[in-house]
Amino acid sequence: MRTGTRRGASAGGNDKGDRFSSSHPFRSLTPRRIAAIAAGLLFVIFFLGKSSGGGREGYHSAAVETLTAGGVAPKEAAVEVDKLPPGSPQKQASASSGKCTPPPGKKATTYAIMIDAGSTGSRLHMYTFSHCDPNPEALPKLEDELFVTTKPGLSSYKGKPRDAAESLRSLMQQAVDAVPESERSCTPIAVKATAGLRLLGSKESQDILDEVERWLTNEWPFAVVKDGVVVMDGKDEGVYAWITINFLLGFIGPDQPASAGTAAVMDLGGASTQIVFEPIYDPGASDKLAPGDHIYELDFAGQDHVLYQHSHLGYGLMQARRALHNLVAYSYVWSSAPKGHPVEWDDLSPRDRIPNPCMFRGETKKVTLDPPGRKERQVTMVGTGAGFEACRRVMEVMINKDAACEKPPCAFAGVYQPRMSEVFSAGKVWALSYFYDRIAPLGLSSPFSISSLRQLTTDVCAGRDSPSWARFKGNSEAHEELSDRPEYCLDLTFMYSLLSLGYELEEERQVWMGKKVGDVELGWCVSPSLLLLLQARERPLTTSRIQGARRSPRDGRGTLVVPRRLGGAAPSDGLRPGSRPRGGEVSP
Repeated sequence: MRTGTRRGASAGGNDKGDRFSSSHPFRSLTPRRIAAIAAGLLFVIFFLGKSSGGGREGYHSAAVETLTAGGVAPKEAAVEVDKLPPGSPQKQASASSGKCTPPPGKKATTYAIMIDAGSTGSRLHMYTFSHCDPNPEALPKLEDELFVTTKPGLSSYKGKPRDAAESLRSLMQQAVDAVPESERSCTPIAVKATAGLRLLGSKESQDILDEVERWLTNEWPFAVVKDGVVVMDGKDEGVYAWITINFLLGFIGPDQPASAGTAAVMDLGGASTQIVFEPIYDPGASDKLAPGDHIYELDFAGQDHVLYQHSHLGYGLMQARRALHNLVAYSYVWSSAPKGHPVEWDDLSPRDRIPNPCMFRGETKKVTLDPPGRKERQVTMVGTGAGFEACRRVMEVMINKDAACEKPPCAFAGVYQPRMSEVFSAGKVWALSYFYDRIAPLGLSSPFSISSLRQLTTDVCAGRDSPSWARFKGNSEAHEELSDRPEYCLDLTFMYSLLSLGYELEEERQVWMGKKVGDVELGWCVSPSLLLLLQARERPLTTSRIQGARRSPRDGRGTLVVPRRLGGAAPSDGLRPGSRPRGGEVSP
């Protein structure tokens, strides 16, 4: 049961307000620092990436390309159910199979609805769960998913909360049609907004959320979760994605063997990127996970996990595009005076054709520049076709690897992160969302090595006239993708730089990616829906609201307790002392 196609978050062109986190390189840009950065970029941009289209002369109008993804979705790479570990709940019988034996007093089928209010669109996931293991401690099987999407996202309705709520109407109508009437009043629904609304500002975002909650409660038949229409904490977004992957693959849950291990998750959205993994330390060594709010203690169905997590706000794909365009434009302005034709920032217009080493030669795109402390200006970026190395050098400035590191080791932007080569050397790494949407259509299969991603990026950045594009011969999906996005070189270079430079994954490190496990989409929405369902099953619903998942900070740490059984006591915020994270690897 599916509707629509999915390509991950897409456009991010309308966000205003506080776009960058405190650790983002553009937060601290001053004219003096900008000049220093620009000086370092001059050689890259203007010598390695020189084009014939610079300056105001020879200007030709170009159509404005939006960032909204359209067309045919990439082929969806699925992990086959028969290849999953024995402990995966996805290997259970289905409710419709005739072999279903639910726990005593429990229904064989239940539903849960989660709306992902992303930076570029709203996506409704209506999950159907089967409960066919008579053991009351068993986790349910995620049987089916209705997935529908609409654009733009809630964050596009700043100052128009009613319009924001109404933008969800088409999604809600399909959910009503999909859930049996007898189950609607006891089907929990929640809305979790991600980085787009976090960037909008507290008052504007809260006005939208309040109206969405009122609208859902008054106009629709589902059980709206109390305090469930919220801007999701960035740390929860990454952890939820981690739970989804490891739950569906059968790496976490009741009675999992100690050798099972867990998978790391790197999720790339439009406005932010998240990393979550379970570091493994030698019990006899002095090294351990440093204290701080990057620690997330998880009790999932009776198993303790101590996770490292961080959400890098401002390092999503669309924010990375913006950041790079701003850097290139600053270099253009800074270098104009020595050439005898000084250009003032406030005078920039689409007539300015600014050479961009991260775009294909000769291709143009109108973009909006919006660095902190400066007026928004629209200019025309012109691709120089300078290639991967030129683009990568600009990208490394944006990654901010050399930022001050107060608590080493740091990944990038001065953010503490234990080195994966030391504490997660054998675990699987899963790359989600935009990683899949940009890489998979070009023919790079899962798993791929970091070095193969580098080669793919080098080939793409070489441009259409390069012999390296012969690798895409016969791949109509790749040609469609590449013809539609002049910034494909930029996108891939950012992804490679993020994985190799930012997260320090070795060139030979393997990375898995995919869209589904069986028929189920991979993403963060599965795990909070599962949690809502388990809590609802503990306390059957007859009203329009249920209590949201309880989560409390402790010493700055994120904590989450997922109920251990469908019929037990209410979940507790208290956590047992964490057990040692498990090592090893299971190949699905």
